[in-house]
Amino acid sequence: MYHIRCEKGDVAERVIVCGDPGRTRRVSTFLREPRLVNEHRGLLTFTGIYKEVEVTVSTTGMGTPSAAIVMEELAALGAKYVIRVGTTGGIGRDVELGDIIVPTMAVPLDGASKAYIRRGGRTVADEEMVKMLVKNLEGTRHHVGPICTSDTFYLEEEEDAEYWASRGVLSFEMECSVIFAIGSLRGYRAAAVLTVTGKIFGRGDRVLDTDKTTMSVERTIRAALETLNFLK
Repeated sequence: MYHIRCEKGDVAERVIVCGDPGRTRRVSTFLREPRLVNEHRGLLTFTGIYKEVEVTVSTTGMGTPSAAIVMEELAALGAKYVIRVGTTGGIGRDVELGDIIVPTMAVPLDGASKAYIRRGGRTVADEEMVKMLVKNLEGTRHHVGPICTSDTFYLEEEEDAEYWASRGVLSFEMECSVIFAIGSLRGYRAAAVLTVTGKIFGRGDRVLDTDKTTMSVERTIRAALETLNFLK
């Protein structure tokens, strides 16, 4: 592969993707005997064992163009089940910092997803994977529903949040729609589990990194790994 310099056999069928290479490293510590299979362009990728299954964790970078490149290459290398473990900005009025969101679909406000949609892509999460993630989040404050994927991080204003929140959207983030769309075209099943690390309106800053959100990220990693462990 041109960007992820891996060959067949380097990437498992079960894959976690993260925008942040630091989070990719963190997920790799949950694996037994993780091996680094790519670091070209900072797209860190590790493959190891979780319980009885082989799992790859790979970095997509920020935004749908970068994520689209990585997902195309992971699909070509044999990925069959993909879960994005990431962060998101809450806009739902009952969504609080540290909550976890499992998207059912992603409204494509970005450009890359629209290109795939024109070719028949669908920005919907795999229903079975969503249900399994929710089951693995029992006892943790979480929400299930639609999100928006956007090209921009700082541009959204309170009026944008109000508009989408009134239509039942829970949060904004920057990768899910293209991950889902490419999966529908390339044959892998995809879902996501996201920690709310900021709010676009309401109390608090846009981005906060607190002990509460750190613990929630750890919970999302576990939920994703447990879901991948049972998928067949």
